[in-house]
Amino acid sequence: MEKPLELSRYCIPFTPFRKRLEESTFCLVTTAAVRHRADTPFQLEGDSTFRVIRSESTTADLTYDDAHYDHGCVEKDLNCVFPIDRMTELAREGRIGGLTENHFSFGFSQALRELREKTIPGMVREVDRTRPDAVLLTGG
Repeated sequence: MEKPLELSRYCIPFTPFRKRLEESTFCLVTTAAVRHRADTPFQLEGDSTFRVIRSESTTADLTYDDAHYDHGCVEKDLNCVFPIDRMTELAREGRIGGLTENHFSFGFSQALRELREKTIPGMVREVDRTRPDAVLLTGG
């Protein structure tokens, strides 16, 4: 019998952030199943894939596929789980340096081993290609 994956044994690496926000490029990553309206929907009962969201997207271009968290605030403003409009405004105002070309979104999955061994490493490689100074991670 296969042993269950114990995520609590893995530490979360921490690197102090020393760069000025005004000079920093941000990448958004969410677990709230956000996607571009034209993209393939996430499977509601389990999907260990991720979607790429272009930086020029706005919340008007986006939707979400989820049945596992309260959508009250999301129905009012998708920025509460994927703040692309707010981050674009901050970049325009010069309060942050900018946004990466691509951002990333996961859907709901209980396939923890697959997420840890395949999906997350693949997504991390894609995030690394965008060369962010910081990653803003939001949950759903």
